[in-house]
Amino acid sequence: METLTLEIGNSSWWKNKKYRKEAVKRLRELRKNNLSVKLVKKYKLNASNTIVYGDYLVTNENL
Repeated sequence: METLTLEIGNSSWWKNKKYRKEAVKRLRELRKNNLSVKLVKKYKLNASNTIVYGDYLVTNENL
């Protein structure tokens, strides 16, 4: 098992679209390689940063 942190969103609509597109691309790539991906937690950092992060649990489906 492995934890993967991705930038999955933003408060700005056009940045949100960009981050979601990049995150989906990475998640599809993992699932294509027969890995199970499950969202564990979504969060923002306590700063002026408006990025939404997501922690994903990545496991091998063959186990």
